[in-house]
Amino acid sequence: MKNDNNTSSSKHKKSALSDDLLYEDLFDDIVQQIPISLYVLNGSSYSYVNEHFCRLVGYTQKDILNGTITLENLIHPEDLPIIQKRILSDYDVHQAFARYRVRVYRSDGELLHVEIHSTKKKWQGKNVLFGTVIDITAEVIADLKLKEKEERLNSFFTYNPDAIFTFDMEGNFQTANQGCETISGYTIEEILQLSFTPFIVSEDLPKAFFHFHNALNGNASTYEIRIIRKDGEMRTLLATNFPMKSGGNIVGAYGMAKDITVETDYKKLMEGMVFFDPLTRLPNRTLFEDHVKQAIENNEPQLAIMFLNLDRFKLINDSFGHQFGDEYLKDISSRLSDNMDANGTVGRFAGDEFAVLLKGLDQHQIFQLAERFNDALAKPFEALGHSVSITASIGIAFSDGPDESVEGLIKKADSAMNYTKKHKIAQYTVYSEELDQQSAYRLTIERELKSALAKQEMMLHYQPIIDLKTNRLSAMEALIRWNHPELGFVPPDSFIPISEETGQIVSLGRWVLYTACAQNKAWQDQGHPPIKICVNISTIQLQQLDFVQTVIEILEETGLDAKWLELEVTESILLVDTELLKCSLQQLKKLGVSMSIDDFGTGFTSLSYLRQFSFDRIKIDRSFVGDISNDLNGKAITATIILLAHTLNMTVVAEGIEDNTQLAFLQDQNCNEGQGYYFGRPLPAELHDLTTLYVK
Repeated sequence: MKNDNNTSSSKHKKSALSDDLLYEDLFDDIVQQIPISLYVLNGSSYSYVNEHFCRLVGYTQKDILNGTITLENLIHPEDLPIIQKRILSDYDVHQAFARYRVRVYRSDGELLHVEIHSTKKKWQGKNVLFGTVIDITAEVIADLKLKEKEERLNSFFTYNPDAIFTFDMEGNFQTANQGCETISGYTIEEILQLSFTPFIVSEDLPKAFFHFHNALNGNASTYEIRIIRKDGEMRTLLATNFPMKSGGNIVGAYGMAKDITVETDYKKLMEGMVFFDPLTRLPNRTLFEDHVKQAIENNEPQLAIMFLNLDRFKLINDSFGHQFGDEYLKDISSRLSDNMDANGTVGRFAGDEFAVLLKGLDQHQIFQLAERFNDALAKPFEALGHSVSITASIGIAFSDGPDESVEGLIKKADSAMNYTKKHKIAQYTVYSEELDQQSAYRLTIERELKSALAKQEMMLHYQPIIDLKTNRLSAMEALIRWNHPELGFVPPDSFIPISEETGQIVSLGRWVLYTACAQNKAWQDQGHPPIKICVNISTIQLQQLDFVQTVIEILEETGLDAKWLELEVTESILLVDTELLKCSLQQLKKLGVSMSIDDFGTGFTSLSYLRQFSFDRIKIDRSFVGDISNDLNGKAITATIILLAHTLNMTVVAEGIEDNTQLAFLQDQNCNEGQGYYFGRPLPAELHDLTTLYVK
């Protein structure tokens, strides 16, 4: 029994010893593999370092532990005393733990910044230090860079000759540099007790508030602002505001300001010399043209120019001398300016020529102003013992809109002024195209148009309209062409408006309608499948009392059934809201004539018109079709028009189809018919082969 107990005790001791060895091995593995540098210093010599420590400094464990590599080799000379003092100082339980930073040299010479966590114990009469070493090089370098950055920003803020400052959310100064003192005349202490409002000239306060709130909304802006210094002097500043953020939130605004008073005064002086007439102080031609340019670009409404030239001024100047003439010109400029309001600008071009830019005035108001100018100029002028009165020749030109050029508009007014001066029929002349070469061309067209039909210079070209589901010909559009023996082919855009103005569109339109119907009947008589013939009708034609009767007569004369005729009207025709127009359209529908709206989408059609007149077809303007290939808006608009038309039980024709991309999109959107160069150009009837035309 005793032996059994001894045996059991022996086994227990062996098991405990085995566990101790296991834990010792595990602890050793943990210490060696832990990603932290560990060390033990016995006196000034290392008695233990782990693998991570060796990798950190670049030396082997053997070299470190056998004394080949010492503290002197590892620690920067300036930092070595820190560790030596720690080793040599007497053990104190209250100072057993310490943390400090030193610089360490690696074996390759690289300098590292490390943080040492050190625990001191007394063992066999010696101070033993052990703990961890952490590489903090990246952190130290980042801190150094941050400090360097802060020093630079500090220098930029402190020594900058311009004013640099910050505001809180209410506009109160939070910081201000020396530049603020220089510019404002207030001390920094005084500035920090104020908001920005007391500094700003009252007229500029709205601008200051706008840009301050703009910064608080996250936007930066630069602008000119005027301030009043402490000594009462006004200065002009170029200021910049931008948002100040903290933790991702805007907490105020930064500001910078530069005194540009001298530059601004010099600029005004130069502008006065460059842009203003030195005698009258009115804008000169350069500045006046710039004002006109801005007015055109801003699409100012009812824009016009009035050009004035003084009558007999040269005689006055020669008779009484240049001094008298100069005084007279100054008086003239005052009279013109006194009769102007905020909607106009008076400028002096040269000598006795003046120009007036007018905005927002209707024709009647401008004509009244021209008469007022002449009345004002006609009053006697007395100077240097002489008394004279004068009149002016005036020309007026109205802008054609954003496509108008500055030079063109001034030239028109000048041309009208010259007409007044030459003919003396009235006090002023309004520019019209008859005053220049364009007018001559227009007059030629108007004159020649009267005999164009009689001379058989007019002809019709026909362009096919294709059913996009069957790819077969469904209609032909008749398009008028004028082949003048001298002018060549005159574009319809040139002579159709003139024919409408002169009333010739009535006879011309009747000829087009008759010729187109006759041609369609001829195609049917030749055995071709019946198709519709589409003819454009103008407002003037529809407003004729006998227009419906004219259509009836032409259908009877040509033998064409009404169902094979389609009349096309533009959207603008529907703005002529007359009972006659409505009645004519309704009667044509009763006859069986189809009605379509041409160039749909470019005008101002009300949907109520579509409901009232029950149009058969809508023709989508070529501008939208052209955008299908490269513009999503073009696709959206086209698809919307098709859907709208189908909802109202109307068919849709797409104009201007030129490629497969457009065709495929239109077919995908269930567009009914198409027209364009893809299928065929407008050609005379004899050049069309209706049997092959629609095969693509």
